[in-house]
Amino acid sequence: MSDPAADFAGLKAMHPDAVLLKEGGKPVALLPAFGFVAGDQPYRMDLLLVPFLHSGYVTRLFFERKIEGRGANWNPHRVIERNWWAPSWNHVPESLRWKQMLLAHLRAVA
Repeated sequence: MSDPAADFAGLKAMHPDAVLLKEGGKPVALLPAFGFVAGDQPYRMDLLLVPFLHSGYVTRLFFERKIEGRGANWNPHRVIERNWWAPSWNHVPESLRWKQMLLAHLRAVA
């Protein structure tokens, strides 16, 4: 079983603006203005890492907006009182450390 405080600390070391929130009483990580590359294009947007089962997926990474031409089957979601987008990308295990989980989810749009 993971240790949310230690996992969050790892994310915070990578992205100092990360914020630990709760969804349904469980911890989630908001990554405001997170910079990443998708299809050789730089992006900066808010991301939300949900390190537990959500909407039929083992874990989820939600994006502030869709990335056209990257990922598959984007769908809108409402999480932490906010609208998000997520591609179809499953089987990223909740046993991973959150930093590893984030990187595994980002492969969906790489």
